[in-house]
Amino acid sequence: MVAACWGCGEVGNKLTLDASSDDGDATDATTVPVPVAAVAPTVGNAMYQGTQRDFRTQLGTTCKGRVAASMGGTGFCYLAADDNVKCAGVVGGVDYGMTPTSVGQTGVEQIMVFFLDNGMCVTKTDHTVSCMGTNTNAFGSTLSRQFSRWTARDDLMAIGSGTWDQVCGITLTGQVFCEGIGNPDFGHPPIAVGAPGQSSLWVDGGGVAHLSDTSVLRPAESRTECQIKSNGLVCAGAAFGPTNGSIVAGAQIQGLGGPSGTVCWLDTSGTVTCTNGPRFEPNSVLFLAADFYTDSLCAIYNDGSVWCIGSNSNGKLGTGNTATLAIETMVAPAGSARVQCD
Repeated sequence: MVAACWGCGEVGNKLTLDASSDDGDATDATTVPVPVAAVAPTVGNAMYQGTQRDFRTQLGTTCKGRVAASMGGTGFCYLAADDNVKCAGVVGGVDYGMTPTSVGQTGVEQIMVFFLDNGMCVTKTDHTVSCMGTNTNAFGSTLSRQFSRWTARDDLMAIGSGTWDQVCGITLTGQVFCEGIGNPDFGHPPIAVGAPGQSSLWVDGGGVAHLSDTSVLRPAESRTECQIKSNGLVCAGAAFGPTNGSIVAGAQIQGLGGPSGTVCWLDTSGTVTCTNGPRFEPNSVLFLAADFYTDSLCAIYNDGSVWCIGSNSNGKLGTGNTATLAIETMVAPAGSARVQCD
């Protein structure tokens, strides 16, 4: 582990591949675009929990990629550079240990750990969703501690949940399906909600599925008490952070060196700010993972390293022990998380 050291080296500036001919004569270097910062959600490009797909590159262009992570009270998972989802701690009744361990899921673009740690779901590039755990409220009696398909559908674009009681998904054609306890209850198995052609989906803390809600650009990680709107990150009616459309993601967490109800957000410069001060190295973060019920934060940097701070229940931060991290600490070195353009 490495403690925070701001400006300790150049991070994520550019990657070059030098091509050489068989006779050893070097040819022109090819500059490969790499993500250096995340792009913020907009009305026309709503975003979802547990995933970031749009990035700005070192070339001044934008690209699509797959950066994914999710924080729970006793577990933390992220998409590793080898395209495996890796978790530490306990999720869905499975103890993955105190160092990041592959859970057997590849080709993933979204990870959602239910914040009571009773299950997790992943959305894949083949547009299927697989889930595991003991979350009978959301999945009835069909779920086990082994991953299995949520539905037989192979056209799901993203999933969302406002509480641990339900899961909803939106298809490539904008049809929403929900299962579990909601408002109204969705029951089991998943049912269609609303008409096809919806542009977005998010679920509030009361279990209501909001379809094509252009006022919400992205819900908070974990419990959706906060939402990114045009006037910033809004939590319980109060707005936080800049209002210029530069907030990428955010959440309310517990404490972390300040009062309960601390609010943190990531902006398009790659900088994380909390209501009790800055966090992590500025101009370096592609993704911020947070949990409503704990003070833990983890950031995926644009060099593929993973940095965390806060409580470390069940060793979820991957440090090999359960000691709380009092300062931002590198828990996985550069190149550990998947941070490339597709």
